[in-house]
Amino acid sequence: MRRRRSPFPILLAVGCLVIMVIGFVSCSVQSFTTNDPKEVIEEFYKSEKEGEFGQSWELFHSEMKKKFKKSSYIQTKNHVFMGHMEVDTFDVEIGDLREINKWKFSKDGPSFKEVKAADVNLTFESQFGLLTITQTCYVAKDDGEWRVLWDYNF
Repeated sequence: MRRRRSPFPILLAVGCLVIMVIGFVSCSVQSFTTNDPKEVIEEFYKSEKEGEFGQSWELFHSEMKKKFKKSSYIQTKNHVFMGHMEVDTFDVEIGDLREINKWKFSKDGPSFKEVKAADVNLTFESQFGLLTITQTCYVAKDDGEWRVLWDYNF
């Protein structure tokens, strides 16, 4: 008579595999979502510099996501910077982070009480020569996480 094998080793292996996958996903998500405002700005522009506009879009505040659909943001960034300006990459210099007590996103948009801001210099070697664009990058909490905003209050 043949002895039946115990399913325990297989279940143990599957359980370990599931735990490893959950751990990996958790670490990946946690490294992508940070609670440090300066790191959020750095990660945003690192993704932009690498041409990973979908990743940078994920770091936008929900107010910014209302302004740009993900697909149109990716397409526009590629079109303008890679296409028209013929830029492969650019240099980024992020200034010191400063606190702003009250800031309005746009003329008709929301106001934020706790906001941080840093001036960001983007330097491009383009078909139009060496260009530097300075933009103030704002970060505010969105569902407990710091997220990127730009100024549309004009």
